Amino acid sequence: MLSWSLSLKEVSKVAEEAVAEEAKKGKGKLIGIVGGVVVLLGVVYFMFLGGGGGDAEAGVTTTTVPVEGAVIEADQMTVTLTDNPVRYARITFAVVLPEGGDSAVVGERMPLLKDGVLDVVAGMNAADLVGTQALASLRESLTEKALEIYTDGEVLRVVLTEVLVQ
Repeated sequence: MLSWSLSLKEVSKVAEEAVAEEAKKGKGKLIGIVGGVVVLLGVVYFMFLGGGGGDAEAGVTTTTVPVEGAVIEADQMTVTLTDNPVRYARITFAVVLPEGGDSAVVGERMPLLKDGVLDVVAGMNAADLVGTQALASLRESLTEKALEIYTDGEVLRVVLTEVLVQ
């Protein structure tokens, strides 16, 4: 990163000297130099003095990506699908906890998540569970369900460990 140590006054002084020098050479060049100095001052102002008002960090956004911790696998589930003739899906999933997450808290509410998974999957047919996009959509739906149940950040996401449709 480039570091400049000129103050706004120093930049103005250098600009005035350049303008005075060029004034001797002609008015056409003078206009060009003055325009350049104005642009330079504007750049210096916005880059170094946080122009635009407000807090200098107001336009800066940072995202913190949580570190994944333990993975808690749920029991295997067999679900009847909406197909006619009847078809079944065998699904095993796991929840990913944040680093340092309490697996006991997650375990206590796992039956609620399993119930939510049953609701989601029982409304699907076999075609809804086949293919990469279908599995990604299922992961997303189950993660949303988990985040509804674990509202204090105990769970980051749901992963599928097995999906078998018969």
